[in-house]
Amino acid sequence: MKFKLKALALTIGLATIAFTNVSEAATAADYYVRSLPGLPDHVNLKSHAGHITIDELEESNIFFWLMHNRHIANKPKLIIWLNGGPGCMDGVFLETGPFRVNEDQTLKPLNGAWNEFANVLYVDQPVGTGFSFTNHGSYVKNMTQVPQQFLSFLDRFFEVFPEYSQDDMYLAGESFAGTFIPYIANGILKRNNERKTPDYQKYNLRGIAIGNGWIDPNSQNLAESQLKVCNDALKGSSNIKSDVCEEILAIILQNSRKRVGKVETCINQYDIRDHSDSYPSCGLKWPYELATVYKYLRRPDVVKSLHATKRKDLWVECSSTVGMGFDGDKSPPSITVYQDIICNYMGTEALIGNLEWNGYKGFQNNTKLLWYVNDTLAGNIVTERNLTYVKVFNASHMVPYDVPLVTMDMMYRFMGLDHHIEKFPSRIESEELNNDKQHDSDSGNEQEIWNRYYDAGTTTLIIVIIGVIGLAVFIFRGKIMKKFRHTKVDTEVEQFIDSDGDGDSDTEDNHKSDDNKRTNKIYKDEEQLNY
Repeated sequence: MKFKLKALALTIGLATIAFTNVSEAATAADYYVRSLPGLPDHVNLKSHAGHITIDELEESNIFFWLMHNRHIANKPKLIIWLNGGPGCMDGVFLETGPFRVNEDQTLKPLNGAWNEFANVLYVDQPVGTGFSFTNHGSYVKNMTQVPQQFLSFLDRFFEVFPEYSQDDMYLAGESFAGTFIPYIANGILKRNNERKTPDYQKYNLRGIAIGNGWIDPNSQNLAESQLKVCNDALKGSSNIKSDVCEEILAIILQNSRKRVGKVETCINQYDIRDHSDSYPSCGLKWPYELATVYKYLRRPDVVKSLHATKRKDLWVECSSTVGMGFDGDKSPPSITVYQDIICNYMGTEALIGNLEWNGYKGFQNNTKLLWYVNDTLAGNIVTERNLTYVKVFNASHMVPYDVPLVTMDMMYRFMGLDHHIEKFPSRIESEELNNDKQHDSDSGNEQEIWNRYYDAGTTTLIIVIIGVIGLAVFIFRGKIMKKFRHTKVDTEVEQFIDSDGDGDSDTEDNHKSDDNKRTNKIYKDEEQLNY
């Protein structure tokens, strides 16, 4: 069996969630979400959620939430969404999911959700992320363990939901998912090519979509010497991360400080248009809707509806235990593309210029095509030899959070879905064309461009890199917090941990050190959550 893979690496800042237990629930009916607190009665949403046990001995369980497509597409598509961190999960409510959480704990349908014409599977991985858990501390320690654990989950998931096992599959995610996904994709393809693998475990992986944050070049000028140290460190190492590169972000944030009255503000590292957060948080409490998401996912009725009661600790967005588990990881980068992204987004363009693929080095023709969504300029595109560079305008580190319709249009085009099924106009036209000249959305030029994404007759590697207005870099989020110990943030975090009034931490790490608690909860403070 010959498998054809299209890889879409979306360097965006996209940042997800997943939710029952295979050993106890043998059928899909046991995972069916019969009602979801706060969801309006008129909203048509079918979903399954819960824990799947992947290791009975270690009592390791991965949580998933499968959002079924609301409308029938021309071909079944399964998008598997992962978040970054490592150890973070909030995409259902903050990015590509079908709704947002209102302050009154009701759910508001999202125009631009990815499950309109595709099934979307949100997975809290690796074990310890979101609602996923283990009772014996068996967390992954390096990237080679990630695909093993994920394939164990997929195999058991498709035992319960065999009807999706041969759908066109796309792995998508953001930030540290830029490392997870290529390793997982490689694991799937390797197993597909093994003769001993039964056909029902050969998955039809068609593409990958990876999101990463970029550093603003103006801010980078504040740290030129540190950038040189970073580049020198990367040249002498093949590891997936570098401590000296992670220092760059701290330097940028320190130099962005501005005093407004009695408050010292700084740049939001995930959206440099925002300068309202207090130092040294600098965006770690963003998106500000996180407070309502926390409240919602900690409600007993919500946890019960999602069949997530097997996990005893309350939900947290990011697990410091998972993140710190990778501290000693010496795995090589998943794709060399992401080494330069650590330092600055200009490195991505330099990388493309130095990259050899399909017989040539870099882009031979740098013609930009303009891309419009809802009659608004959404970005520009350079595509050649199955590699595409896309720059999305007016978006932060989490692109779907800011422009959901834009990312939905991109994903559907990439997967080969007929974009005319969308309820809004979108088109692509050449930069050389007069901006006032209108083109029909099904023009031959546009069709030719996007046909390259899903030509079933060739094996392609398509890298779509999306530039955004984000300051976030490819780092371990928990590592940033180590720079800010013994600061005002510490007090805010401790207040949040004890905000239920019982004096005990409700995090998954209540048995861990204060450092772990501090890292887990650094994004929120008592005032923001207003418990």
